[in-house]
Amino acid sequence: MLELVSGVSGKGDARPERQSSWQSSPASVSERIAAATGPLRLSFACFVLWHFSTQAYRAHTDGALPESGFECAPWFVGALLLFLWLPFTVFGVRQLSRSFKRGSLPLAGQERALAVIEPLSLAIVLLFGAVHGALMAGPLLSGSLTEADLRPELVAQLSSTWRGLPLPSFAYLCAVGATAFCAARLTLAALPGARPGLGRVVLGLAVLGYLLGSYAVIRCGSGSLFP
Repeated sequence: MLELVSGVSGKGDARPERQSSWQSSPASVSERIAAATGPLRLSFACFVLWHFSTQAYRAHTDGALPESGFECAPWFVGALLLFLWLPFTVFGVRQLSRSFKRGSLPLAGQERALAVIEPLSLAIVLLFGAVHGALMAGPLLSGSLTEADLRPELVAQLSSTWRGLPLPSFAYLCAVGATAFCAARLTLAALPGARPGLGRVVLGLAVLGYLLGSYAVIRCGSGSLFP
């Protein structure tokens, strides 16, 4: 009777051992995913800073006809989508689902604000990345756009208007702000127990990334910001 209640056989039945191994498999997968989120967060933050810096440099040095750089090469864009954006999308969707399942928490002050802003900024990053990838990376990888056509196409989008309003540039500016904020929060989450000085450095890099990304958008959209 005790064997029936406990589910453990005294005759060396191997089924409980197999069940234990089967049940531990999802746990091991979750642990591996959790261990990989730290490098993924840091990789995303480094990519954001690099991408904004590169685009700001291109916007400042380009002439009337923007030139293509190595970051527009199809192999490079495909590698970024496969090894960075796809894992980050899976991570972001998991984070958003956890935020929705968590529901309303009795938080106050800064914690309550972060509980709202963090999922919102992450959702904006995922949505903008999907749309931006569909408009830029998709045609490039399919061959409908060449490397030389990619940046002029982006400039044309940023300089376009809707009923006289520069809505595409405004949407890009909002996405730049959300991305910089999200990169900073993900970096701080990947560095638990970091010293206050390191937190200030991360915040400063996030502000720098936001300024560089905004400069690139405004420069490409209007043709000028600073001489």
